Amino acid sequence: MTAQDPSRPTIAFAGGGTGGHIYPNVGIAQALVKRAPGAAVSFVVSDRPGDAKTMGALGYDWIASGARPLPNLRKPTTAVPFLSGWTRGSVQAISAFRRAKVSAVVATGGFVSGPAVVAARMLGIPAVMVNLDAIPGASNRAMVRLCRKVFTAYASDLLPGAEVVGLPLRDASVGETSPEAARTALGLDPKRHTLMITGATHGAESIINAMMALLSDDATLVRALDGWQVLHQCGTFDVGTLQRAYDDAGVTARAVDYLPTMGAAYAAADLVVSRSGAGSVAEAWANGCPTVFLPNPYHSDQHQRHNALPMVNAGGAVLVTDHVDAAANVKELGPALTRRLQDAALRKTMRHAAMTSRPPDGAAAVAQWLLANLP
Repeated sequence: MTAQDPSRPTIAFAGGGTGGHIYPNVGIAQALVKRAPGAAVSFVVSDRPGDAKTMGALGYDWIASGARPLPNLRKPTTAVPFLSGWTRGSVQAISAFRRAKVSAVVATGGFVSGPAVVAARMLGIPAVMVNLDAIPGASNRAMVRLCRKVFTAYASDLLPGAEVVGLPLRDASVGETSPEAARTALGLDPKRHTLMITGATHGAESIINAMMALLSDDATLVRALDGWQVLHQCGTFDVGTLQRAYDDAGVTARAVDYLPTMGAAYAAADLVVSRSGAGSVAEAWANGCPTVFLPNPYHSDQHQRHNALPMVNAGGAVLVTDHVDAAANVKELGPALTRRLQDAALRKTMRHAAMTSRPPDGAAAVAQWLLANLP
């Protein structure tokens, strides 16, 4: 973080490890600057390569924290890097906040946020927490008492006194163009129905493997994709390998590692297959996209399943279990996806349900609180 003009408020946004922790902070930062053009913003993210790539594309001032995820209680050796990372992350945050004369810290949870909130407390800087998931993580539950204000995208008894708001969304999350214009901008055929598949920042390899298995083994699905095109964001997975799978099956597709304009991708899409991180659910819902959600199967609390349930219960999405095993996923994902590819009336019903039930964007609420409560 660089030193800022002391006459302007400087807000530090802490959250990283995935885009799901970074992008809500971007949305709040954008809402803040719209209301207070003189405000300065800086970010604290993780030192994972994906975070550097994300921040490089965004162009904000940022630092990479040395913080590490909470230790696995069944693996005591993980406590050492966690404690070392906590100390390193706290020292980095204290130095950065002092240098930039930070007025407030906004944290979206996760392992990057903890040291940043503690640093803010030590410096007497007000901290705001924005909980993103339906089941608050351990870090968020621990930070509540250190924060002056707590917002949450999902009501939870674990966060008493928190203000419920919509999940903050960045400007690029919502598509404002026609499907045809969005497809053209993305290098797609403007007239073709479009299936968008996303595994968020890291690509969700089990979803990728399921799709490649479907392309090779499920002739019914391949036939259902006739007349469609696929836009598949695969994160760190090899783009060439995935593209060949579509090409070999005769399916029109474009595989990409990263989509900087997710709003355009949602605007282009007639149907979406996605993980159900809080940000992914919020983006699909805000754009009114019929969605097949496959929650991350590796989370013991299954919070991604709970993230998706409000949109599912509203009728705008459907849940499919990610079994990790590609053959098992073919049996469940194949029929769910094929049905929605073939049934335009069902997609229309789902889109209407999503559009009429979508929650408001929470970025404005957080920005307004900051401006009203800055020291």
